[in-house]
Amino acid sequence: MSTHSDVTSFAGMLSDGRSADAMRVEVSLSDKGLELRPPRSAGMWVWPYEELRCSVPLSAKAGDVLLSQQVEGAQTLFVAHPQFARQLLTHAPALSAARQRLLGLRPGLAVMATVLAATLGMWFFDLHPAQAVARVMPQPARAALGRNVVASVLKEHRVCETPASRVALDRLTQRLSAAAGRPLDVRVTLVDWKLVNAFALPGGQIILTRGLVQTAGSPDEVAGVLAHELGHALELHPETGLVRAMGLAAVTQLLLAGSAGTVSNIGLILTQLRYTRIAEHEADVHALRLLKGAGISHKGFGDFFERIDRLEGGYPPSQTGKRITDYEVIRTHPLTAERIAMVRAQPVYPSTPALSDDDWRVLRNGCGPAAAPVPPLPNVPTPVPASDADREIADATKALEANPNDVAALQKRASAYAKKRQQGLAIADFSRAIELKPGDAALHFGRGFAHQSERRYEEALRDYDEAIRVAPNHVGARNARGNTFRALKRYDAALGDFDHLVRFNPKFVAAYYNRALVLVDLQQTDDALRDLSAAIALDKDYAAAHAQRGLLYEKARKREEAIADFRAALAAPAKFESGAWAHRTARARLDVLEPGKP
Repeated sequence: MSTHSDVTSFAGMLSDGRSADAMRVEVSLSDKGLELRPPRSAGMWVWPYEELRCSVPLSAKAGDVLLSQQVEGAQTLFVAHPQFARQLLTHAPALSAARQRLLGLRPGLAVMATVLAATLGMWFFDLHPAQAVARVMPQPARAALGRNVVASVLKEHRVCETPASRVALDRLTQRLSAAAGRPLDVRVTLVDWKLVNAFALPGGQIILTRGLVQTAGSPDEVAGVLAHELGHALELHPETGLVRAMGLAAVTQLLLAGSAGTVSNIGLILTQLRYTRIAEHEADVHALRLLKGAGISHKGFGDFFERIDRLEGGYPPSQTGKRITDYEVIRTHPLTAERIAMVRAQPVYPSTPALSDDDWRVLRNGCGPAAAPVPPLPNVPTPVPASDADREIADATKALEANPNDVAALQKRASAYAKKRQQGLAIADFSRAIELKPGDAALHFGRGFAHQSERRYEEALRDYDEAIRVAPNHVGARNARGNTFRALKRYDAALGDFDHLVRFNPKFVAAYYNRALVLVDLQQTDDALRDLSAAIALDKDYAAAHAQRGLLYEKARKREEAIADFRAALAAPAKFESGAWAHRTARARLDVLEPGKP
């Protein structure tokens, strides 16, 4: 029975199930079915109640619902509202938990008597039935299922490894799994997939993608992600998710006979699973425990979160038809900021790199040589086209063939490699040039910047220190050293460098902006706003300064000031790599602050 307080329409996200695109829709419950209306459109779609499908048995108390249509299959509708599930069940009782459980139990009721005896109480008391079924799955069945899922994934993405990269990956896996405290049979497979992700599968099988390995800035970052997936394996999250996604009847079939048809289709299901926030938190806790037990710094784990947060622009765009993040669609993952805060709060302990330099190099090249993208650094010029850098490399190489000790040619080629983000080659050329000309501050600065781009911060600091020793007022080295100190959370040292720059050159706009970022980290909002305003006064087209100030205004609930800054950020050119971040952030926040406006 409805009440006067019942909601009559709900906000939903409609996905085509084949890409990362989704659109907002208004969802209403009519006598015929669910009515889905896109914004600013006169048309609508109707999903009849009898054609609705829900992979998870639906409870009236569910806070969110993920539906698909039996006819279409691929499309999914996500609605997050505390009243939606209750109202939907009045029209589509077949989706109820009780009805789904009964249908799932029928096919193998006799042969599943043992399983039911162990989980019957949990089913009736609504206490994690999927996890109960997952825990009574025999280990050989889990292992076989995991191998079959890997085989399913490999139909679309090839294994990419060399003998050396296989050894390196096994060495890292064994180091982490040995810290689990109990036997853990794990197999990690690196696949040629641009997606930046990793997947824990049943039976200790883990898929690691080329995109993740080549996006990570260090082996410690990969170790953190791998430890997180091991945490999922320890908690049997893949098996639990499989039960939720496929239903008890399908899993019963797999336990008893392992239908080839079913197995061939579950690879896609498992790689698209979205764990609950509780499950993600559990995996993070395990990851921190495994990293500490293995003597690998947890810093890389936090670095990877920050890297992904920057790549995604901090906030997801939300206009109809635009790309959105998993958080906006599913709303299950913990907020990245919360995860970073948890990792950063962990005490420091003795550690060594997750892999040696040689092992890290061969692992990254397991799928073929490729330079990993680095996160945007403040005030880094936008990279030149590859063709220009290639031309510079060719010219410098020709000069070096005639004279291997040509310092100018080494510096030119190193700078071109850095523009192409081939930092290892850049460091090699800078190092050779420094051997020939150790008193050149520009060479130390160039190598330091390459080290910083690779997040090899201590090595970067040594180079910047030497550059500043030779040339105390080297603006680039001091500015970059301040940014490096900030990355290491040595805030007093960072402020010292930026204070020096402001005194030495009061019109150096980047010093004000970078000092503001440190003050934001220290939560000194008023001082940060002062510096951002000073940067904008010197350069009204500084997109990142406008975007950052807009975020501070929004946090302070100064809506109009925030909107003005976000608009200014969008209007300003992206002169630095931070400009791309500024445009994404400003566009996303305006979508929230001014919904519906172009």
